[in-house]
Amino acid sequence: MTIGSVAIDDGDADTVLAMLRRDAGIEQAGELKFGHFARGRNQRRLEVLAGALRPGGMLASRASIFMIDKRFFVAAKIIDLLLEEHAHKNGIDLHADDQARRYAQRLIEEGPRALGAPMFDEVIRVFVRFAGIRNRGQALVEVAGLFRVLDAAERRSRRRAVTDILSMLLRCRAQADELQKTMLEPDCLLAMEPLIPAMPAVLNEWSRQIGPASLLMDAQKVLTDDRIDILWKAMTAGHPDFRFVWAGVRPRGLARGASSDHPSIQLADLVAGAGRAVAHFHEGLTTPTAEVGAALATSVAPLITPHSLIAHDEPARFSRPRESRGHPPTGS
Repeated sequence: MTIGSVAIDDGDADTVLAMLRRDAGIEQAGELKFGHFARGRNQRRLEVLAGALRPGGMLASRASIFMIDKRFFVAAKIIDLLLEEHAHKNGIDLHADDQARRYAQRLIEEGPRALGAPMFDEVIRVFVRFAGIRNRGQALVEVAGLFRVLDAAERRSRRRAVTDILSMLLRCRAQADELQKTMLEPDCLLAMEPLIPAMPAVLNEWSRQIGPASLLMDAQKVLTDDRIDILWKAMTAGHPDFRFVWAGVRPRGLARGASSDHPSIQLADLVAGAGRAVAHFHEGLTTPTAEVGAALATSVAPLITPHSLIAHDEPARFSRPRESRGHPPTGS
């Protein structure tokens, strides 16, 4: 998943979109979409888009991409919702020096080798069902079921780093019980919906660069007006999910809008499309979208924020296929 964002108001965004249309020779009416540049792998259009995004281009300092690796996201939520809560209760800040992120990275990088791919996949699957959407108010996986899987994984682990993390998780039963109760409350944030932590992280990143900012988001089914209200209250009242994200930064506001009404959202969608194509290229996929990503990779990689929900801290890796570092490609 990729989230594009731009620090541009609607007036300037409209001007940028018009310039992109002119330079790329795009005459179709309606919104300007990434598909207008990607369709047919038109070299001229791709060069125009790459030029706008690369360092020194008209969008380079005003565009950003937040990447979400879904498996890493799950690993990070395992740490945040269980282990981080346990540590916080005992006066320990796992987000100091990015320790929580390091734990999640170790789970993703070493977990499949430590447990075997089938067992690691089972840990991911069961946690998603445990913390995910309720079925008529009932948990899909109870606390006992989750801990049976964690216990089996800890006993099977063949790597010390993974064994240690699993051992710590097994001490988080009280946090799991509390999480399951909280998940049934009507104003609960959707724990396993990536957009919930991603949107505050995007706003936080821009706030650090340009000062307190407001975020206008594309209308999403997940982010209803009611949930945005809950999200706003959580961000400004110290909700556990945002203790690290907010680190002294305060937002001005959150709002939803439609790309048809807001050129800035249209431009952010275009940036997100470029990021998605580059992610496909990086994963080693053999698709037309990945081929487009290859043409954009060196321009887009510098726009990826290092605090993205990815299993490493090197956005520059997205400028080349994953296997070039010795990693097998994995679908996204």
